[in-house]
Amino acid sequence: MARSLITLALVASASAFTGVAPAPLSSKLSLSRVARTPVVEMQSSSKPTIIGAASVGGIVGVYFFHELQAGVILAAILAYAATTTSQFGDASKTAGDAAVKVFDKTLELNSQYDLLPKIKSATDTATTAASNLDKNYGITSKIDEKLQLSAAVDKASAKVDELKSSVTSKVDDLKAKASE
Repeated sequence: MARSLITLALVASASAFTGVAPAPLSSKLSLSRVARTPVVEMQSSSKPTIIGAASVGGIVGVYFFHELQAGVILAAILAYAATTTSQFGDASKTAGDAAVKVFDKTLELNSQYDLLPKIKSATDTATTAASNLDKNYGITSKIDEKLQLSAAVDKASAKVDELKSSVTSKVDDLKAKASE
């Protein structure tokens, strides 16, 4: 599914092209009655808009496909599309402009209210409190007793080790037979 969506996105970004470039005026083909195709026009977009479109593409790719490669591909597609004069390019420019506005507002709120240090201290306080509660009341050990998660993890890791040793021994046997 991810590959088909990426392929469709590549086709959509390629839709900005309407054909091959026209023949040079000095050639005989240019004097013939062959209809010329219009030249693809690149729209001048601002650098922040293109970067915003790329960031939206990256975030969407990673969010939906859970892969960094899809995020990079979608980021490149949206960044390129933001420079074209197609409908897809207009949509990616709109997404890029929205991303720029969100980023600017985030910076404004951070400078006005000094949010990052406050969020960091709140997160540190919450993790310290959760750790202290766990130490005092043994919450994770009680959960482990009820669900027996550590036993299941140990059992699964033992099976993985057994499979790994089995594969290793088979590979060693094959190497020994091949060298004979």
